[in-house]
Amino acid sequence: MSERRNLWAVVALAATLHLAGMARSPLPAQDGLKFIRVAREFQTGPWVDAVRGSDAHPLYPALIALAEPVVRPFTGAGPDAWRIAAQVVSVLAALAALFPLHALARSLFDERTADVATFFASVVPICSELGHDTLADSVTLLGVLWSVCLAERGLRTGSIRCLILSGLAAGLAYLARPEAIIVPLAIAFAAAITIAARAWRGRDEGAPRPAFLMPLAGLAFAFFAVIGSYAAVKGEVSEKLAIRGALGLAPSYLTSKNAAPPLPAGLDDARWDFSPKEESGDDAYVGRPLAAASQIMGHWADEMGYALLALGLLGLVFARSGPGWVLVASTLVLFLAALTRHATVLGYVSGRHLLIPVALALPWTGAGYAWFTRSCAIKLGLNTENTPGRRRVMMVMGVALAVAVAALRPGHANRWGHQAAGHWLAGNAGSASAVLDTRGWAGFVSGREAYDYWHVRQALADPKLDYLVVGADELAADSPRAETLRAMVAHGAEPAASFPSRRGGTSAGVHVYKFRKPASWETLRR
Repeated sequence: MSERRNLWAVVALAATLHLAGMARSPLPAQDGLKFIRVAREFQTGPWVDAVRGSDAHPLYPALIALAEPVVRPFTGAGPDAWRIAAQVVSVLAALAALFPLHALARSLFDERTADVATFFASVVPICSELGHDTLADSVTLLGVLWSVCLAERGLRTGSIRCLILSGLAAGLAYLARPEAIIVPLAIAFAAAITIAARAWRGRDEGAPRPAFLMPLAGLAFAFFAVIGSYAAVKGEVSEKLAIRGALGLAPSYLTSKNAAPPLPAGLDDARWDFSPKEESGDDAYVGRPLAAASQIMGHWADEMGYALLALGLLGLVFARSGPGWVLVASTLVLFLAALTRHATVLGYVSGRHLLIPVALALPWTGAGYAWFTRSCAIKLGLNTENTPGRRRVMMVMGVALAVAVAALRPGHANRWGHQAAGHWLAGNAGSASAVLDTRGWAGFVSGREAYDYWHVRQALADPKLDYLVVGADELAADSPRAETLRAMVAHGAEPAASFPSRRGGTSAGVHVYKFRKPASWETLRR
């Protein structure tokens, strides 16, 4: 137990940072609003119907639905309870993910390296930010790390139990995000490499088949039992475009039985653009895999912080790892290949897509840090094995922590205007009023029935639609989508309130309009 004190200290440190991040993030992530909406459906109807009607993988929303009644007595019913419940689930998953990461790094290297790797995991920006954001990434990370950790042990010892548990963990991770499907493929690939290496060296002739094939069969059975159960309930393998595209399936919104109502006459003209989001402009590498790969590597270096990347390269070159490196390397290669395909086909990739590659690289970062500090101590004539030496190492880590805390960014200060607009709607909109909010935040805070811009057709068909919330930047953009928004506002709405994007700002960043449904949209002009 004493040798785990450092790990528990890191967990306490990470919890403190996550709590600080929660305090600075009074609004969910925009994608997090979708998970909260699905979580509400889990509470208000049968879970089977919620899974079938959801446009997200169900594990994270289901956990939010379970956590909200626990949070509600402390916050009161309403938007804050849902947002905090979503953050609590994400934080607990992020903290729990430190344990398999520590076990994996300890198996690859040693206890000290594992301590340093988990310390870096608690302060590296992508882990500390996504850990308290209202997204499914930390739940996915937890499942992926447990799957890789258990598979490493299973492949090393031939344990069928470990590989069955690894398959279950990967299946649960898939229920949070679909990219977890890569993990069983990576495990099978690593096992194939190990079998080939043993056969090449002439060792243990005849042993690979019983040592690997039965445990791998157990892993595959456990994994497909989980996702097969999901597919049986859902009626399809995934809602995600990346997965559906890889399987040659049409987007689910084109095949949904609950298709959106048609646009009103006059708005159904092809010149009007009702895209849910403004185009990001990242399509420069569509169809260009080398450019996409370069962009992904840049994101990876940026999310790790270039210093941690340098330490990881030192660990790769100078530190000797255990045989589990084949599994981790296989997982990294397949994840990066999948991200490259994703960017090449869909034209975008964000920093948070690199969460799993960053986490899997941290054991080598810890090994590089251990090698570097040991080398410096030797040159300075210090003994890192005694207590003063360990204190010096901890002092350096403390300085790194201080820098990380000082650099902790405020939680999306540009969402303040939407929060203010939501409070205005809560005080001025009728209890039966519906809101069309292009970003979703104001509608969420208001507590009124709200539509995001993914559901603009449903909103326009709702006779209770009374308010429209839109960002000033969306109206000012030079795009067909912005032209459509400007025309709709001019034809069917009147100004009600405006708020700056940031607290204390002077220029309007968020506009609230009173919606006046026109007798006809057919006279709508650009």
